[in-house]
Amino acid sequence: MIRRLKILFADHPREVGETYLEHSATAFGMGMRLARLSATAFLHGLVPGVCKTAVSDEIRTMARELGGRAEEARECRMRDAGVWDPGL
Repeated sequence: MIRRLKILFADHPREVGETYLEHSATAFGMGMRLARLSATAFLHGLVPGVCKTAVSDEIRTMARELGGRAEEARECRMRDAGVWDPGL
């Protein structure tokens, strides 16, 4: 039971170099950004002349941010599994 809780609440935040609370804040922040972008996309759908590139620009920015975090998590999992070679 404790191991299952650790997997659910601690392992992934550690993989990206954060505590549980730091990771929660980051995830909630991303969720809020996505909610705002969703509203912006609907507004653009109604009035195509507004927010012409706002959504796509922000999605590209978020993809870059998340890409770096995903790479860090992948490397952490590889180190934990004993297959990480910094020379690769």
